[in-house]
This record gives sequence, structure tokens and C-alpha cells, in this order.
Amino acid sequence: MKKNPFTKAVCSVSEMAAQLELSRARFYQLIEAGILPQPIYDIRTKRPYYDQELQEQCLQVRATGIGVNGQYVLFYSPRKQNSNSPKRSVGKKVSKHQELADTITAMGLEVSVEQVESALNELYPQGSDGEDQGVVVREVFRFLKKRSSN
Repeated sequence: MKKNPFTKAVCSVSEMAAQLELSRARFYQLIEAGILPQPIYDIRTKRPYYDQELQEQCLQVRATGIGVNGQYVLFYSPRKQNSNSPKRSVGKKVSKHQELADTITAMGLEVSVEQVESALNELYPQGSDGEDQGVVVREVFRFLKKRSSN
């Protein structure tokens, strides 16, 4: 049998679940259903582990979607970490304006960050720091709504 570069001589249940991109709870569900092979238990420590052959079987199940018992199983793609959160590396001022533009868009008025910045400059020439954010949102919304209806 060809050695897989991702397998070790032995690995824990947690390591095997992580390698398959599954939570431990889901991993144990699949073991109970007979889709994944049962781990081997160390006689001395009574800890479960997977040897290289069982690791290969688990990886094969993940790759093919066919369990060791012949049953079909569907695996979802793992979640991406914070994939829909905006990148905030540009600076606090830009991200604050982006957040304000998103809020106004959620209120039903399609606006860009540039439009929000322009409105803020006209409404608050000295800056909106120190102002109540609810009031700022309301005033910018009204200003842009009035501008868009003209």
C-alpha cells in the first residue's frame, strides 16, 4: 500500500477529526453510524487512536463519500473563517464610513462610501466625532435621501 504523506504512525481521534475537517461530535456520529472505522484502543492508557491503515480508510471515506460500511455520506465544505466580514486594514475612518454606508443601505437607500463621506463633510465640517451615532445616521440618511430625490 502506498504511504499517504498526510498520515502518521498513529494519531488521536481529535487529530483524525481535524484532518477530515470535521468536528469531534460529527466524527463520533459517523463512527456510531458505521461510516468511519472504529478506533483502536491502547490497552495501557485506554485511549483511542488511529493507526496508519485506519487513517487511510478515513481519508478514503472523506474523498469518495462512501463509508466503510458501503453507505453513502455527504460532507459539507468547511466554513471559512470570517469570510463575510469586511477587511479593516485600511483604517478606522474608512471602516467607520463603510459601516455607516452599510447601515444606510440596510435602511433602504443605496449609497456608496464616497457619497457618505461627502454628506458627512457637508453636515459636519468639523467632524462627527463626539456626536451621537444614531443622530449622525439619521441626518446622513435624510441628507442623502433628499439629494437623491432632487
